[in-house]
Amino acid sequence: MLPILEEIPAENQDSFQRASIKKLAGHLDPSLRVPLAQYLSGSHPLLAAGNVQDPMSADEGAAVPFGYRTDGEWVWPTYWGYFVKEYGVEVPEEFIEHARRRNFIPVALSGEELDLAEQEFEERFFN
Repeated sequence: MLPILEEIPAENQDSFQRASIKKLAGHLDPSLRVPLAQYLSGSHPLLAAGNVQDPMSADEGAAVPFGYRTDGEWVWPTYWGYFVKEYGVEVPEEFIEHARRRNFIPVALSGEELDLAEQEFEERFFN
Protein backbone atom coordinates (compact mmCIF):
# COMPACT_ATOMS: atom_id res chain seq x y z
CA MET A 1 0.00 0.00 0.00
CA LEU A 2 1.18 3.51 -0.73
CA PRO A 3 1.56 5.55 2.45
CA ILE A 4 -1.04 8.02 3.62
CA LEU A 5 0.06 11.63 3.53
CA GLU A 6 0.23 13.06 7.03
CA GLU A 7 -1.13 16.46 5.99
CA ILE A 8 -4.51 14.85 5.18
CA PRO A 9 -6.39 13.73 8.32
CA ALA A 10 -7.67 10.15 8.05
CA GLU A 11 -9.47 7.66 10.21
CA ASN A 12 -7.21 4.95 11.70
CA GLN A 13 -4.16 6.96 10.63
CA ASP A 14 -1.90 4.96 12.95
CA SER A 15 -2.70 1.78 10.98
CA PHE A 16 -0.93 3.10 7.89
CA GLN A 17 2.59 3.95 6.80
CA ARG A 18 2.82 7.75 6.53
CA ALA A 19 4.73 10.23 4.38
CA SER A 20 4.81 14.02 3.99
CA ILE A 21 3.62 15.88 0.90
CA LYS A 22 6.04 18.70 1.68
CA LYS A 23 9.03 16.34 1.76
CA LEU A 24 8.03 14.45 -1.41
CA ALA A 25 6.77 17.33 -3.58
CA GLY A 26 8.87 18.11 -6.65
CA HIS A 27 10.95 14.93 -6.49
CA LEU A 28 9.13 12.89 -9.15
CA ASP A 29 10.63 12.71 -12.65
CA PRO A 30 8.50 15.22 -14.62
CA SER A 31 8.01 12.71 -17.47
CA LEU A 32 6.15 10.41 -15.03
CA ARG A 33 3.66 12.96 -13.70
CA VAL A 34 0.90 12.53 -16.29
CA PRO A 35 1.06 8.76 -16.92
CA LEU A 36 1.44 7.93 -13.23
CA ALA A 37 -1.33 10.33 -12.18
CA GLN A 38 -3.63 8.77 -14.79
CA TYR A 39 -2.81 5.28 -13.52
CA LEU A 40 -3.39 6.29 -9.90
CA SER A 41 -6.63 8.15 -10.65
CA GLY A 42 -7.96 5.66 -13.18
CA SER A 43 -7.78 2.48 -11.13
CA HIS A 44 -10.75 0.98 -9.31
CA PRO A 45 -12.26 2.86 -6.36
CA LEU A 46 -12.57 0.94 -3.10
CA LEU A 47 -14.03 3.79 -1.09
CA ALA A 48 -15.05 7.30 -2.13
CA ALA A 49 -15.53 9.95 0.53
CA GLY A 50 -15.75 13.25 -1.35
CA ASN A 51 -13.08 15.93 -1.51
CA VAL A 52 -10.89 17.62 1.11
CA GLN A 53 -8.88 20.83 1.33
CA ASP A 54 -5.56 20.97 -0.51
CA PRO A 55 -3.02 21.45 2.32
CA MET A 56 -0.51 22.91 -0.14
CA SER A 57 -2.87 25.62 -1.42
CA ALA A 58 -5.67 27.14 0.63
CA ASP A 59 -6.97 28.80 -2.54
CA GLU A 60 -7.87 25.45 -4.09
CA GLY A 61 -10.66 24.70 -1.63
CA ALA A 62 -11.91 21.11 -1.41
CA ALA A 63 -10.17 19.97 -4.59
CA VAL A 64 -8.41 16.85 -3.35
CA PRO A 65 -10.31 13.57 -3.85
CA PHE A 66 -10.47 11.41 -0.74
CA GLY A 67 -10.97 7.65 -0.60
CA TYR A 68 -9.00 4.59 -1.67
CA ARG A 69 -8.23 2.91 -5.01
CA THR A 70 -6.71 -0.39 -6.12
CA ASP A 71 -5.35 -2.12 -9.17
CA GLY A 72 -5.87 -5.53 -7.59
CA GLU A 73 -2.34 -5.69 -6.15
CA TRP A 74 -1.69 -2.28 -4.62
CA VAL A 75 -4.02 -0.02 -2.63
CA TRP A 76 -3.57 3.72 -2.18
CA PRO A 77 -5.39 6.80 -0.99
CA THR A 78 -7.18 8.36 -3.96
CA TYR A 79 -5.41 11.68 -3.48
CA TRP A 80 -2.09 10.26 -4.71
CA GLY A 81 -3.13 10.90 -8.33
CA TYR A 82 -3.89 14.54 -7.54
CA PHE A 83 -0.61 15.19 -5.70
CA VAL A 84 1.47 13.41 -8.34
CA LYS A 85 -0.07 15.54 -11.10
CA GLU A 86 -0.19 18.87 -9.26
CA TYR A 87 3.03 18.78 -7.23
CA GLY A 88 5.20 15.99 -8.62
CA VAL A 89 4.99 14.11 -5.32
CA GLU A 90 7.50 11.26 -5.37
CA VAL A 91 6.05 7.75 -5.36
CA PRO A 92 8.02 4.71 -4.13
CA GLU A 93 10.12 3.25 -6.96
CA GLU A 94 8.58 -0.18 -6.41
CA PHE A 95 5.16 1.24 -7.29
CA ILE A 96 6.48 3.14 -10.32
CA GLU A 97 7.99 -0.09 -11.66
CA HIS A 98 4.73 -1.91 -11.00
CA ALA A 99 2.74 0.70 -12.96
CA ARG A 100 5.40 0.80 -15.71
CA ARG A 101 5.10 -2.99 -16.21
CA ARG A 102 1.43 -2.32 -16.94
CA ASN A 103 2.34 0.51 -19.34
CA PHE A 104 0.61 2.90 -16.91
CA ILE A 105 -2.76 1.47 -17.98
CA PRO A 106 -5.10 0.50 -15.13
CA VAL A 107 -6.21 -3.10 -15.31
CA ALA A 108 -9.85 -4.10 -15.55
CA LEU A 109 -10.83 -6.08 -12.48
CA SER A 110 -13.71 -8.51 -12.52
CA GLY A 111 -16.52 -8.02 -10.02
CA GLU A 112 -15.16 -10.95 -8.03
CA GLU A 113 -11.61 -9.51 -7.97
CA LEU A 114 -12.92 -6.14 -6.86
CA ASP A 115 -15.08 -7.72 -4.12
CA LEU A 116 -12.04 -9.61 -2.84
CA ALA A 117 -9.90 -6.47 -2.84
CA GLU A 118 -12.59 -4.54 -0.95
CA GLN A 119 -12.95 -7.32 1.61
CA GLU A 120 -9.19 -7.58 2.20
CA PHE A 121 -8.89 -3.80 2.49
CA GLU A 122 -11.70 -3.52 5.03
CA GLU A 123 -10.44 -6.45 7.10
CA ARG A 124 -6.88 -5.13 7.20
CA PHE A 125 -7.55 -1.48 7.97
CA PHE A 126 -11.03 -1.11 9.42
CA ASN A 127 -11.65 -4.14 11.67
